Amino acid sequence: MGLFFLGLPEFSGISTREIVFFDPPPGLSKFIGPIVSESFWWFFDLLIRIIFVALLFGYKTKISSFLFGSFLIFGYTYLFSYGKIDHDIYAVIFPLIMAFSNWGSAFSIDALLRKKREIKPQGWTLSYLSFILGWGYFTAGIPKLLAGWLDPYNSTTAGFILRKFYLGENNIYLVKLFAHIDNLLIYKIMDYGTLVFELGFILTIFSSRWFFKALGVATTFHLGVLLTLNIAFSMHLLVFMPFLLIYHFENESVMVENTKKFLMSFIKPIIGSGLVLGILIIINFNPFLWIPYRSHFLLFVLCLFSMLMLLPKAWLKFLPSKKEASFEGFS
Repeated sequence: MGLFFLGLPEFSGISTREIVFFDPPPGLSKFIGPIVSESFWWFFDLLIRIIFVALLFGYKTKISSFLFGSFLIFGYTYLFSYGKIDHDIYAVIFPLIMAFSNWGSAFSIDALLRKKREIKPQGWTLSYLSFILGWGYFTAGIPKLLAGWLDPYNSTTAGFILRKFYLGENNIYLVKLFAHIDNLLIYKIMDYGTLVFELGFILTIFSSRWFFKALGVATTFHLGVLLTLNIAFSMHLLVFMPFLLIYHFENESVMVENTKKFLMSFIKPIIGSGLVLGILIIINFNPFLWIPYRSHFLLFVLCLFSMLMLLPKAWLKFLPSKKEASFEGFS
């Protein structure tokens, strides 16, 4: 639902790109060559929406997970072949990894059709995902380390903020405030803090306790990026959701069972609403797209729950759905 809220990726615009800019790296798009057919990309986007509906409601979940991730890889491969590269790789590979988790075993059409036969969830997928996250942040920090972020006399963070302030069309939040700070020490603290966070993230994957803490730091970091640069990595942070659920609700088996019973008592209205939502998605109507700064809103909500991971153990007793054993949610 978070992906639908932000807006599903669309690739029909590829047909309008100038062919002279098509310069793919080694890969599928280089082997096949440019695809300029408007009908092809229109039908491609339609298939993505149909597959997304199947995944969203858990119909043939493993197959739809593979198809959705594979279609996104194909689409982004062509999109990136024209030059601009975005940072949505985690959202693309996420369904491919989670296909092995049996995440369609509950709260899904598959579960309704299966009825009594239970399927055991596979936790190793989250361990692998945590490694991918740690490696991703580490590889983001290496270029910064080599590009002079350690230089005590210059600040790359200051450069980004000033460029955003003077070239940005809509400077909101704290951009103006930080653009007028004339203190190198403050900016160097931000430079070094970014390096420590990104390079050190990979060390936390060996401990679930510290990994949860790192996710809290990561969301705080991205909140800072939003406030100072107006850049929201909301689609990137959607991948944190399974870990947030583990942290806050892992031991609440009674609550999960009560939720199942509650939903089953309203199964007919839920199915009807699901059909309407599925039709809206397939015809490419998304009412959320009219909400201003919807990606910012989602990031703020995710940060609210993620920052609770930074609380010390002494505060855990004040969280009604939290137990210390939740630190052993995955290994």
